[in-house]
Amino acid sequence: MPYVTGLANSASDLLNAVVTAGTDNGWSWDATNSVLHKGPIYGRLSTSGLNFLVQAALGYSGAALDTPAVKMVGITDRLRQSGNTLLSYPVTYHIFVHTDPDDIILAVNYQVMWWQWLALGQARTFGVQGNGIWHWGTATSDVSTNAGVAIDSNGSTGSVGGNTSGAPFWQSNDTTGVLASSIYLDFNGHGWWNNPVGGSTSPPNNARATIAAGTQLTTQPNNWNGEAVLTRVHIMAAQPSSFWSHVAELPHLRMTRNDNIDDGQIITLGAERWFIAPVYRKNTTSRNASPYNQANHSGTVAMAVRYDGP
Repeated sequence: MPYVTGLANSASDLLNAVVTAGTDNGWSWDATNSVLHKGPIYGRLSTSGLNFLVQAALGYSGAALDTPAVKMVGITDRLRQSGNTLLSYPVTYHIFVHTDPDDIILAVNYQVMWWQWLALGQARTFGVQGNGIWHWGTATSDVSTNAGVAIDSNGSTGSVGGNTSGAPFWQSNDTTGVLASSIYLDFNGHGWWNNPVGGSTSPPNNARATIAAGTQLTTQPNNWNGEAVLTRVHIMAAQPSSFWSHVAELPHLRMTRNDNIDDGQIITLGAERWFIAPVYRKNTTSRNASPYNQANHSGTVAMAVRYDGP
């Protein structure tokens, strides 16, 4: 599970770093069509100004993607709600290449305390059809230029459209549903499932990790020793009659609380090591939520990525 870090002076530098990390570890790169792929995983990588984006698909023919995910997602300079520091270069990147199942996860850190994410891979699925290809980014390519990251630790929503939750399969904290992550599960008549707001069956392609993780995150860190557990990203899919089923998980990612963990800190749990960084920006003052009218931090909601670096 290789790990690569370095400085990027542009979105193109980020793309080249991801491609190099992938092709050094069993992935293939079609430079003509900008498609990175391995096994059933296909993703088109693209840059636009400061933005670095990915769009997952089931395959491709020339310039045409086969059954692509609904949105391009990734690292963007469009998060300009008041209080945000805009994406700027150089950035420090951290690239994680995993196997069994395969994925590539990219975290970038800029202006000291700000983080954004991009990922492409295959999930571990449970009793459903579809290949479990997924992608995740901090926001979509067309998110409002007045947007921010609004995430509640318990998975609830805000009441104003246009923001992104920033975390994978975390219910978007707005009424319009910024589809920052999607997974391909071909059952109940649907293909790409994502994480919009709305009732459990509206829209019917609703897939979330908030149901399982939210309760655990609200109880962390514990009061005895200040430690927080690593909570699995269990993806639940909406079913008829307001039921949900556990359909997939992302084995190389966890959610956690970073009240007492530094950005970029490596923690060791038995034989495993995990890299910890904020979903967007750590804020211990408002640790449980970044409400829609203050969408410029992620409280102490953080990501943990399986780590095999020095």
